[in-house]
Amino acid sequence: MFLLRKTLSLLAVTSLTISTQLVAYAASFDGQYIQPNLTNTAVEWWWGSAVGTPESPGTPGPVLQFLFYQGYSVLADFNHSALPEYYITINGFFPNGTDFSLTVPATSGDVSEGTGNAVTGTWGTVGAFRISSDLKTMAVTFNASDAPYGISGSMKFTSNRENHYGCNVTDSPYFEKSKPSQTLNENEQVFFNQLGWAVTIPGGTVDVDVTINGTQLQFTGNGYHDQNWMPLALNEFISSWYFGFAEIGPYTLSYVSAAPLNSSIVFNTGYLSTNQAVLQNQCSITGSKTTDISIIRPTGEMAGAEGTVAPSGWTLSYVVDDGTEYEFKMVPTGVNPNMAVYQRWTGLISGGKKGEESYEGVATFEWLNPGLNVYSA
Repeated sequence: MFLLRKTLSLLAVTSLTISTQLVAYAASFDGQYIQPNLTNTAVEWWWGSAVGTPESPGTPGPVLQFLFYQGYSVLADFNHSALPEYYITINGFFPNGTDFSLTVPATSGDVSEGTGNAVTGTWGTVGAFRISSDLKTMAVTFNASDAPYGISGSMKFTSNRENHYGCNVTDSPYFEKSKPSQTLNENEQVFFNQLGWAVTIPGGTVDVDVTINGTQLQFTGNGYHDQNWMPLALNEFISSWYFGFAEIGPYTLSYVSAAPLNSSIVFNTGYLSTNQAVLQNQCSITGSKTTDISIIRPTGEMAGAEGTVAPSGWTLSYVVDDGTEYEFKMVPTGVNPNMAVYQRWTGLISGGKKGEESYEGVATFEWLNPGLNVYSA
């Protein structure tokens, strides 16, 4: 979900002063919610992912993931005027497991709203996306074939699930209804009240046809698209953030588990659905209840980025309202990006309803670690 600059090892934290002028009040579900610019550390992004079936064991298979950015998700310095404000990041894998990473700057990043929930995003001349008025399709184009970027082509998403906010609400993209009753510090207040998340395409299919530096990448895979925005760069108020999504057998799922800076609160949100029903779409604080919860547990150890230790697997559990449990295990087969502050894995996922049939599929799962927390099994 995020872009990290290689220069971010400093992770300097700036003031938590937030301007009310950031608010843009999107009318469309996937529209412009705030106004990042060179005078603030706000950030808003539109993220999409296509994950195909691996062609051979142990490889991540074809993957293409993009972010259309306004601003920076992590910053080492409040003064970022020397950096492009608008840009697209593109990461993934070719079918043989070879990875690729591109960052394409744009002269502008304009988002306009049309009839219903239709949205068009235009990043200069290098890329664009279009969301249909019913939020069922998304078309993405890349047009930066010249060196040093070398990408052109398209992606076409078709959703198989209804769009949603977190916390099982229809009226707010924020987490404020799940915040604990205790007095919150500044980081916690920003997290619960001003970090926005809107999931337009929780699952579905995506057709990919792009050329990257002369090599064609063409496949049909599982599709996902969401949007995030916040008035501060993530390293100014987040310590750790786990995120993942998958389609496996009849299930479409996603999760977040996050901890604000200087906080004992661990926040979780989980989404689990089939084409018959939404089984869960909740937000909760770890330890606050025993049902209608999601839990992500890193397991094992392997070599991580830049000399760190990373989990070698993950166990994801959902306990729905009536106490029924669903459990999934994820094992990475590839990582891109791969930095100490941010690792995004593609891998295999298996599981389902406890005591019933187990399914297999592919998943994306990541650890954003602005607090540079040390992992140990």
